[in-house]
Parts: sequence; structure tokens; C-alpha cells
Amino acid sequence: MGAGLKYLQMVSAVAIAGMAAAGSAFAADMMPLKAAPPVPIYDWGGVYVGGVIGGAWGRTDSSDPGLGIVGTLVNVPVIQTTDSSGFIGGIGGGMRYQLGKLVVGTEADITWGGVDGTSTTTFGPLGAPALLTRSIGANSNWIGTSTNSVGIAHDRWLIYGKAGVAWTHITYTDNWVANVAGGVPLFTGTGSENRLGWTVGAGLEWAVWNNWSVKAEYDYLDFGKRTVAINGTILPSIIPIGASFGLQDQSHINQFKAGVNWHFPPGFFYFF
Repeated sequence: MGAGLKYLQMVSAVAIAGMAAAGSAFAADMMPLKAAPPVPIYDWGGVYVGGVIGGAWGRTDSSDPGLGIVGTLVNVPVIQTTDSSGFIGGIGGGMRYQLGKLVVGTEADITWGGVDGTSTTTFGPLGAPALLTRSIGANSNWIGTSTNSVGIAHDRWLIYGKAGVAWTHITYTDNWVANVAGGVPLFTGTGSENRLGWTVGAGLEWAVWNNWSVKAEYDYLDFGKRTVAINGTILPSIIPIGASFGLQDQSHINQFKAGVNWHFPPGFFYFF
């Protein structure tokens, strides 16, 4: 009887020890795991500077309301269109603020290049379209913009739109030739002016590494309708006579730019 009692006591002790071990393991399994540190989200706020390269193409529609009855008699085209294109490159910079995924900012840039072109047309009185030839040239050698932007950020990607004002300097040439005796120059002249207009655009930017980002952007620039003074010479190869008249034109330019920006570290400009 004594041996049986001791046996039961030993079995009970083993069972209690096993239950205690199982309870400890279960409790360990129920302990909360330590959360992994959050992945930092890229901050688009701050000041940046950069450079761009790309291409531009434009159109200038020219007319001569000042020619009046003379223009009608010689059948001068109502509108002569000059298409222009060329490579551009420049610098820019701006600053942005980020509120959640919303990114707002302001930016200015300037590009240089030869966005130029020439159009040629023939016309003449009494149904003689080949009697006169006229060549009009338009060249924009620099373009500047100042814009406000708004975008949506997805970590290191930013898609944005922009709108603001635009400036450019356009140089014009205007040459008339009579198609007789191998060509007789009738008038040769030039004119130029700075133009103010408006611009809208959109782009995509990617923060590739540390403070560096790359972008691709399209902009449309409209410089409205203006009358430009063309100063030149009538019959320059025979009896040169100075003359000036107004050429009315309407111009717009398209730009596609690829660029790289360097973003100043946070706190570099403490007031931003």
C-alpha cells in the first residue's frame, strides 16, 4: 500500500511539472512581438536647384494688316505660318512644401537655344503666284518661366502640374524678292522684341539617390498676338530706301525637358 501511494505521488508530480512547462511555453507564445521600425517616407519639401536639356518647337502666324489695299492687290497671304524648332538647355530652381501626399511649390527656370525656323511662300497679282517670294524667319534664343506647382507624392515618385508666366526674346526676318532676272530683292528687314505670355505644364520626378532626383516635363507657352516693328530697306541692291512697317504675329512654343535636381538637406535654409 505504501509503495502504491508513493507511485501515485510521483506520477502526480510529473504531471504537474509537465503542465507547468506547457503553461510557460504558451505564455511565451502569447507575448507580443516587437514591431519592426517604420520605413522612412521621402520628403519632397525644401529648396532645390538643377539643370535641364531638351527640345522645343513652336509656331508663329504672321499677317500684314498695315499693307491694306497693296496687300490685297498683290495677293499677300492672309496668314503665313512659320514653324520653328531646336535644342534647349538651361538652369532652374525652386522650393516645395509637403503636406501628407500633397506637394505645393514655386519654381523659376531659364533655357537657351536656337528655336528657329523660316517659311517661304510665293504669290503675285492677277493670278501670277510665282511673281513674288516672301521669306519670314522667327528665332527664340532664350525662354524663361516662373510658375506655381501642385503635385501628389508616392514616396520617391512625384507627379505634378504647373502654371505661371513666361518670357522669351524673338528675332524676326522678313525678305521680299521679285522672281525676275534671277531674283531682285525688293525688301529686307529685321525686328525683335521681348514677349510676355503664360505657360502650363506637367511632369514626373523620381528621387533616385539621397538628395538627387531626375524629371521629365512638358510645357506649353503662349505669347499671344502682337505687332512687331520690322525695320529694313526697300530695293537694297538698286536704290536703298529705309522703311519700317508692322508685322502682326501670334506665337506659341512647346517644350519637352529632361532634368536633374539637387535638393538641399533639411534645415539648410532654416526659414523654409
